[in-house]
Amino acid sequence: MKRVLFSLLFICASAQTPLQAQNAASPHQPLDTASEVLPWQAVGRLDLGRSGFCTGAMISQKLVLTAAHCVYDKGTGELRDAEEILFRAGYRNGRAAAERKGKRIAVHPDYTYGGGTSTYSEISNDVAVIELSHPINNAAIQPFRTHRQPTANDPVTVVSYARGRSEVPALEDGCKMTHAAREVLHYTCDIDFGASGSPVFVATDQGPQIASVMSSVGTRGSNDIALGAAMGPSVDRLVRQLQTSNPTSKFVTVGNSARATGVVTSRLPQITN
Repeated sequence: MKRVLFSLLFICASAQTPLQAQNAASPHQPLDTASEVLPWQAVGRLDLGRSGFCTGAMISQKLVLTAAHCVYDKGTGELRDAEEILFRAGYRNGRAAAERKGKRIAVHPDYTYGGGTSTYSEISNDVAVIELSHPINNAAIQPFRTHRQPTANDPVTVVSYARGRSEVPALEDGCKMTHAAREVLHYTCDIDFGASGSPVFVATDQGPQIASVMSSVGTRGSNDIALGAAMGPSVDRLVRQLQTSNPTSKFVTVGNSARATGVVTSRLPQITN
């Protein structure tokens, strides 16, 4: 049985990360203009106070999908106060199409944080939904539908903010999912610190739909890989719980699984054979 080892790197980028020169060979297309960013304005930067930022995407006018590790405080190991999180839809060069603070958070019921290690189980469940303080009712900002797991070699598109491109969203079009291992989806996409929670889109007749959330990056052999959590019934449960639970409760419990409260790391595993 092949042993998979993980070494860890920080994933959430600092909000003060300076812009860096884009490599000529970069697969990322900066969405610099209003017309370029318009179809993707439901993707936004999730500012986490002094802890940096992640990426999130609207799946309704009031719900934002992201990675679970983004909603934990890495210093205390506790869930963040939702009000400390600011979603900035279509953020570009200091301005956003809309901004809302968080109101409540729902985390995948089987998600746990590893202190010094990370597992496939952690990555496969690395999904959270943030309920915004008020809906974003803007005809130019259309939330995305979710889609079930892509099949091997399906082309995908990723829109994200990350290190070196924190002020402008970037689109990577043409990478693909290679396979799934223990419900973790492997991609050829090039992601970096800050791209945690970024949506992975598949093309459908109804337009782009979210098939996955980026969780981690690493290497297998000599190949760089990106690792994502798939959409599925658990994500549907998160949405239902936020829609039907007590609206005054800041945190929403889904299912009966206990979550670890040890030291939280917002990190990226690297995989070696």
